Amino acid sequence: MPTFKHPCPHCAKFIQRDVAACPFCGTRDPFAPARCPSCSTVIEDRSWVACPKCGQALAGPPPGAPLSTEPSPAEAPAQPAEGGRCSGCGGPMVAGARFCTVCGTLAG
Repeated sequence: MPTFKHPCPHCAKFIQRDVAACPFCGTRDPFAPARCPSCSTVIEDRSWVACPKCGQALAGPPPGAPLSTEPSPAEAPAQPAEGGRCSGCGGPMVAGARFCTVCGTLAG
């Protein structure tokens, strides 16, 4: 009986659902949900930079993200709120942010 292949959530190549690692991008257990390394909360969106439950910074850019560090003109960085500083690291806070984009501290 033939089985259907599914797109890898990281590289979009079609692979078997029961693989231990994607043979194209090397992601281990590609269909398992991403979890916070600190509190194990399921990370629903791989573009998140901090855990919504504990504020822990999530490691690196999401898989499949471009390797360029230069933002495209459409992705201009958000401007920090005037005078807003993080209570944890002292870095600039973006207006309306719940967490510091530098250290992940909950805005207070």
